[in-house]
Amino acid sequence: MITLFHSHGIGRFDYSSLESGDLELINAIARERDLLLCPTVYLRRDHLDRFVKLIHTFSSLKLSGTLAHILGFSIEGPLLGREGGIPRGGSWNPTEVEWHQIAGLGQHGLRYIVLAPDTMRLDEYIDTNYKFEDLLREFYDNGLRIALGHFRRDDPIRSASCIDDVLTYLHQHYETSPYLVLTDHLFNDMPRAFIHAWRTNDEQRRRALELSKFLAKPWLSETLAETLGSVPSTLLKAARERKLTPSMNFDGFHVDLEICRLTVNYLGADRLIPMTDDTELNRMAGEELHQIENNPLRYRDDEKVAAGSTGYQKQIANMRRIGIRESEIDFMFGTLAREALQYSPKAKGRTNEDANI
Repeated sequence: MITLFHSHGIGRFDYSSLESGDLELINAIARERDLLLCPTVYLRRDHLDRFVKLIHTFSSLKLSGTLAHILGFSIEGPLLGREGGIPRGGSWNPTEVEWHQIAGLGQHGLRYIVLAPDTMRLDEYIDTNYKFEDLLREFYDNGLRIALGHFRRDDPIRSASCIDDVLTYLHQHYETSPYLVLTDHLFNDMPRAFIHAWRTNDEQRRRALELSKFLAKPWLSETLAETLGSVPSTLLKAARERKLTPSMNFDGFHVDLEICRLTVNYLGADRLIPMTDDTELNRMAGEELHQIENNPLRYRDDEKVAAGSTGYQKQIANMRRIGIRESEIDFMFGTLAREALQYSPKAKGRTNEDANI
């Protein structure tokens, strides 16, 4: 069964604006389409109380066996770099009290939260007597993991160093697993040393020449930072070392399919989760979106990409085009995505029950 690891809407439902009464309707759509879902929400500050209620309702219905096709929820933000194309209301700085509310939802079905690991250093304070490392521990002790994404653009070397620090910290305190840390969409919304997508008609006309120059460079461990940039090379190195499991969009517009092919060849199909990042609506988290000619992406009013519209069927067709075998596609869209969502971290030397005392 297809597992949608990261998507933003289905049918008439924008996941960022859900009410508790929508859960069974979404489950019915997923059942009809033979899907497993992990709805991804852009959490607005004024929707926090509503979201807490939603997740608690989900937890109750899940325990009763009602929501078999919804595996859990994820949040994209709110601790994100400010330069990306997310809905504007989805980027803000919670207080310590608000973080406690969010972290506690890990016990009720919130599976992971996308955050920018370069927002601050581990020993920097989010609030009085509450450091970034304290937030990470609170997440993981509640069964809530992080997905790295939406980076700053001003200092790639610092950002890469922050990735290493976060990975080292979490693998020191929790039992090591490739599922301990996830990523958001690989190559999107991060500093890069290469062109990763050609989206507009003008860009498409330059694609063949620019892509051919990039394809001439081999992906070698010792020169990968020079070829791709510090942040993407650090993520790929960590994925190869089984310190994290990345995800990537295969719609061909978030990331060019030739670069998708190179990434699968470099990592292996068993280490990369496909994510659709799609919605069927031109509205997300209270913000109107639009599309442009010959392009399936959904844009904000300032022309920054906010989401896609390409469903899993087209993305699977794209994966076949670039040489991914059927058995690998089944594993990536099925077993790998499902196992990554269902994994629960365990603190070293403690049971999960101990961690929640």
